[in-house]
Amino acid sequence: MKTGTRERTLSGELRKLRKRNAEMENIIEKLKKTEERQSRSEERYRSLVESTEDSIYLVDRDCSYLFINKRHIKRMGLPKSRLIGKPYREFHSEVETKWFTEKVAQVFETGCSVQHEHRSLRDGRDFLRTFSPVKSPTRRVSAVTVVSKDVTRLKRMEEKLHFLSVTDELTRIYNRRGFFTLAEHLLKVAKRLKKKIHILYVDLDGLKGINDTLGHHEGDMALVELAAVLKGNFRESDIVARIGGDEFAVVPVGAEEDTSDIIRGRLERALDLHNARTRRSYKLSVSCGVASFDPDRSCSLDELLVQADKAMYEQKKLKKLNSSPKK
Repeated sequence: MKTGTRERTLSGELRKLRKRNAEMENIIEKLKKTEERQSRSEERYRSLVESTEDSIYLVDRDCSYLFINKRHIKRMGLPKSRLIGKPYREFHSEVETKWFTEKVAQVFETGCSVQHEHRSLRDGRDFLRTFSPVKSPTRRVSAVTVVSKDVTRLKRMEEKLHFLSVTDELTRIYNRRGFFTLAEHLLKVAKRLKKKIHILYVDLDGLKGINDTLGHHEGDMALVELAAVLKGNFRESDIVARIGGDEFAVVPVGAEEDTSDIIRGRLERALDLHNARTRRSYKLSVSCGVASFDPDRSCSLDELLVQADKAMYEQKKLKKLNSSPKK
C-alpha cells in the first residue's frame, strides 16, 4: 500500500475513534447528570420524608418494618435498631395487629391503596392511615408504605361541633335535633326487638308569668333547673331533651313495664323534693303526658309526640280547672 493511501486510512480510523470517544464521553456525561439528578431527587425525597409531621414507614408482607422515618421512631419511643426487621405485632396489641395485618394483606391482594381512620389504644390519639403499594419493575407488590397522619385535633373539633349541633345551649341537654336523631333510632330498635317504650312530654307551667314578673333571666333559670331535675330523675341512658321553649321530652329506655301513672308520679316526687330544697318565690310545676309505642302497631315518632302532647294538654286543662275558684 502506498504511503499516502495508508496515511489516509489511518486518518479515517483516527477520526472514527475520536468520534466514538466523543460519543462515549457524551454518554458518560449524561449518565453522570442522570445520577446527580437522581441523587438530588432522592435527597429531596429523604428530606421530605424525614421533615414531615406524619409517621411514614414501610412494611413487607409479614408486616415487618423495612423503613421508619424519624417522626415514627419518636412516636414508638425506641431506637431504630430495635424496630427495623421486627414485626408490627411486637409493639402493638392483638386487636391493633389484626386490624393492621388485614389492611396490609388487602393492599398486597388488590394492588390498590386503602385509607382508614384509626384510634390508638396506646394514647387515644386519632390517625388517618393510608396504605399504598410499592411495586417492583414487574408490577408485583413488594411492600406497603403506610402514611399515618395525626388528626386528633380535627376529630375533637368534629366531636365538639356534633355535640353543639345536638345540644340545647341553655340547659345542656339534647335539643330537638338530638332528640329526634336518638329517638328515631331507639324506635327502630324497639320495633325490631318487639319492645314497648314510652315517651314523656313535659311542659313547664307558668313560664310566661315568671318571665313577666321576675325577668327572663329567672325564667331561664327555671328551665335549667327543670332540665337538671329531669336528668337526675331518669337514667343516664334515657333520652332527655328540650324540644321547644318550655317543652321537654323524655324517653325512659328501661321503663318498659312502667305505667304512665308510675312515670308521672316519679317525676312529681322529684319536683316536690327539688322545691322543698330550693328557696324561690315560685315552685317548679309541670304538666306532662305519656304516649306508649306498641311494636305490633305501626306508629311514627311524630305521631307518638302528638299523642303525648295531647295527653299533656289534657292534664294542663285539668289542673287549671281544679285551681279555679269555685262559685
